Amino acid sequence: MSSAKVWWRPPGAKDVYTMEASDSGTSCFRFVPFKLNGNFSSIELKGHVVVAKFPEKGTIETDEKYEELSTSRDEHRIAVKNALDLIESGDLEKVVVSRVKSIEGEFSPEETFKNKCQTHKDAFVYLIEHPRIGVWCGATPELLVAASDNRVETVSLAGTRTKESIATSPWTSKEYEEQNLVTDYIKAILENHGATDLRVEPREDLEYGNLVHLETRFRCSLTGSIVELANNLHPTPAVGGRPLKRACDFITQNERFNREYFTGYLGVESASGSAYYVNLRCAKWQNDGIQLFAGGGIVEGSDIDSEWEETEAKLSAIQSTIVND
Repeated sequence: MSSAKVWWRPPGAKDVYTMEASDSGTSCFRFVPFKLNGNFSSIELKGHVVVAKFPEKGTIETDEKYEELSTSRDEHRIAVKNALDLIESGDLEKVVVSRVKSIEGEFSPEETFKNKCQTHKDAFVYLIEHPRIGVWCGATPELLVAASDNRVETVSLAGTRTKESIATSPWTSKEYEEQNLVTDYIKAILENHGATDLRVEPREDLEYGNLVHLETRFRCSLTGSIVELANNLHPTPAVGGRPLKRACDFITQNERFNREYFTGYLGVESASGSAYYVNLRCAKWQNDGIQLFAGGGIVEGSDIDSEWEETEAKLSAIQSTIVND
């Protein structure tokens, strides 16, 4: 594999950008794993942000061998049941149980990136090729934190339904409670960082393709390091759980794969402003195949079969925009 390359398209933007490597550059693209102290390191590409063309098909490759890692329905069922047992005993309030789906075949990361940019206008879409971590591509709807001057914005995102489901039945108290856990967590972090003029917007539905999520947006004034704030927010209960350490320990013990950069965060910091996003709806490329990732929050009242169906809907949304080579 050649030197590191990255392309991204911010939410609502028309242009695609890349990082032109330079020791004198003041901008940085960061790609951070789910576990900050795990086996996978944070990637930092420094330089100048420049407008780019879409990468040409056939210019990106990976030397990582295809590995069949798909989480079975029984494995997922067992993990969700274990989570519900710990929630019932009071050891956990919430934990996110995720799964991986391996698909054998030839798929084009360049064409997939282009397709995701066209399909998901309001998502942060990216494609990264790096000699240490391989090739990843995704389109995430979830902002972790954005900053311009001293104004900071972040969101609490949780709950997942299909548009069809929402049209026929309203959100449940279980789904509202799951989102409230994330909202309370983020509010406390912002207050601990000395946020002033803190505004919490009314909860809204956020559409992402055929999926709908519950979203609460925060705006505040805050000084200090945006990366430090991002690292304190990450991982939020939307991808980890509460209590956080206990939830992350559960994930390590019960998910039979390593999340690597799935549910980590990524984005760009520059002199004009910074924005980091949670790495959801993503895929990792391998020789002759890909790996897709999806998860769901388990709280009191979660239904085992419904949780599987939620991950199926998320995986289908990712797979629908992946282009064959």
